[in-house]
Amino acid sequence: MRLDRYLAEAGYGTRRETKRLILKRHVTVNGRLVRDPAYQVGPGEEVRVDGKPVSPPARKRYFLFYKPAGYVTSTADKLPTVMEFFREIPRHERLFPVGRLDRDAEGLLLVTDDGELAHRLLHPKYAVPRVYRVRVSGEVSEKALEPLRRGMEIAGERFRPAEVRILERGKGEALLEITLTEGRYHEVKRLLSAVGLKVKHLLRMRFGPLALGNLRPGEYRELTEEEIQRLTTSGPRPPR
Repeated sequence: MRLDRYLAEAGYGTRRETKRLILKRHVTVNGRLVRDPAYQVGPGEEVRVDGKPVSPPARKRYFLFYKPAGYVTSTADKLPTVMEFFREIPRHERLFPVGRLDRDAEGLLLVTDDGELAHRLLHPKYAVPRVYRVRVSGEVSEKALEPLRRGMEIAGERFRPAEVRILERGKGEALLEITLTEGRYHEVKRLLSAVGLKVKHLLRMRFGPLALGNLRPGEYRELTEEEIQRLTTSGPRPPR
């Protein structure tokens, strides 16, 4: 971990403030003065600020959560929030949901206390894929879905192309699988409404390398070390 990040996560201020500490010669590693904020702190190394030992930052936590319908994706709101499911976890007040899912939607939601990773996952340039199963009402055809695949402009706002598959089709309704890479407000509903379809049920199945799996609504589990590694080291996916 970078030295400036190590100090920030140990409570010594923002990254900018910890960089200043390092550059002004306040920080040693194993008794040696270090003036490089990018210095990589290895396991077992002793970091000191003005001679005082720095306790290693607490290990970051990552939870895969099946958000049920009826909950707001927020840390605080007048309505019930997803964080009500995490009250029994130590230091739960540091946790937050990554991105958004509409109140009436359900499915995979990442909950963590890793702000740096959350920022990276949500940044448009990384184009992290989100996969949804969507039950819609209306007449569905391949031709009707083509605008989504090409990319659309709605009320002056340009949306990237979506991957869309028809999984089931009946009279006046269908089940679609849609992959998006932006995570905008009400994005699925807005896109489908623009082609004359109404969302009846929305379920997020995947977020980046994570899959919902066998979780049930309201359940969560911690990510495995392999999942954390894939989540934190996967490179950006260039937008089409």
